[in-house]
Amino acid sequence: MTDFSGFDVFGEKAAVADADRVQLLDPELLFPDPENVRSEIDPAKIDEMAETIKERGQLQPITVAPKDADGRYRIMFGERRWRACKQLGVQVRAIVSKTDDIEQVRIDQFIENDQREDLSTADMIRFVTGQVEKGRTLAELARATGRNRTLLTRYQGLAKAPDYIATLFADISMRSAVALVQAAKTDDAATRAFVANTAAEDMTVLACERFAREVGAKNSAPKPTPSSQVEAPLPPPRMTRRWPRLTEPRRRRTRSGTRKLIGRWMRRPCPKP
Repeated sequence: MTDFSGFDVFGEKAAVADADRVQLLDPELLFPDPENVRSEIDPAKIDEMAETIKERGQLQPITVAPKDADGRYRIMFGERRWRACKQLGVQVRAIVSKTDDIEQVRIDQFIENDQREDLSTADMIRFVTGQVEKGRTLAELARATGRNRTLLTRYQGLAKAPDYIATLFADISMRSAVALVQAAKTDDAATRAFVANTAAEDMTVLACERFAREVGAKNSAPKPTPSSQVEAPLPPPRMTRRWPRLTEPRRRRTRSGTRKLIGRWMRRPCPKP
């Protein structure tokens, strides 16, 4: 009896549908997209993928743009698979796309790369700022990528980070970068010293956020006044001599109903200073 437990009906239908579109291309005829969302590729990942392809073959074809005037194909999706096949010296299974909507390709590249392996902070910043410069709003970008708008706003803000922090974007997380930028706004010298004396692998979110809090607390604490600038106590106020006050006589009603003047005008002495 035939075992169909491992048979994927929908997967096999997709494979049959794409079978006539898959071509075997010479790796030398392909070239990577110079504006790909992912700018850095770990060579160790390519070595691991090459071993997998050597043992099992290239299971998933890459996608390339239509042939250009020079007869070459620009890689749209699957640059790492192409590099692994090139390293092995074997042909690449590829699907030639019928269209080349570059703006939609950028969005699809972002989603594919981010789902396979988290993009670096530097790649995220470059992608967000590039899309905004082309006229796409952060709200539109959030809907297209499924990312939180607040998160995209933070990446856009990191584009203005100081150079000595921007050089770390490939090695630290977004939260670490945000904490360092906030600390730099409060105390640039202390932040420069922290970056210079801390290894990139030690700049964890916890370490960077703790440093930012310490810098903020130190800056908000009241500064002691130097002893040379202590003001002398003010002398007691001098009492000025005033003219004597006059006491007005009072009127009191008598039994007969008439009013009688009680007392007389008197001068009361002013107290001595």
